[in-house]
Amino acid sequence: MTLTQTQLVEEQYQLKTYKKFPLTLVRGEDVWVWDEDGTRYLDLYGGHAVVSTGHCHPRVVEAIKSQAERFMFFSNLVYNDTRARAAKALGEVAPEGLKHIFFINSGAEANENAIKLARHMSGKSGIISFEGGFHGRTIGALSATGISKYREAFSPRIDKHFFLPFGDLDAVAALMEKEEIGGILLEPIQSMAGVCMAEPAYYQGLRA
Repeated sequence: MTLTQTQLVEEQYQLKTYKKFPLTLVRGEDVWVWDEDGTRYLDLYGGHAVVSTGHCHPRVVEAIKSQAERFMFFSNLVYNDTRARAAKALGEVAPEGLKHIFFINSGAEANENAIKLARHMSGKSGIISFEGGFHGRTIGALSATGISKYREAFSPRIDKHFFLPFGDLDAVAALMEKEEIGGILLEPIQSMAGVCMAEPAYYQGLRA
């Protein structure tokens, strides 16, 4: 397929979610990717960090092949040895108090469930998130996303989501005195807002 043919096929059959670069990538190895003309590019993106070990890392490829040849999928209504090993490995390196693993598909799904858990466990419906924070495009995660251009087309959003200035502990304390807050949803390093970080004391204050 030429680049133009590839673009035409995707434009015709794929739902348009992003404005794409005029580039068709067909292969990756380590930190490099190649287009269909054989031009090599240094990948500083890593597919949302999905390939943070590098493209087609031999150990990752072998693990995928081995599992696919043995057993592809079954419901979590039964036990599974591979899943058990993965949960144990993650649990052993997780911080104290965070030992239960919930395997899901995406960051948006993780945030949806974090909101549900916070509301259920606290009995309070209010969720604090921050201006500039991006938490996903599903309706609950979108309701907590602090960038209005992503929310505008999908109003009304789920209520009891409060947006505060990123880095302002006083604003958090003031809101918590007025509202029943079940949880705080935080992007520690804000990506879509331009790789924004707060002072270390801010994160420590939120935990306190």
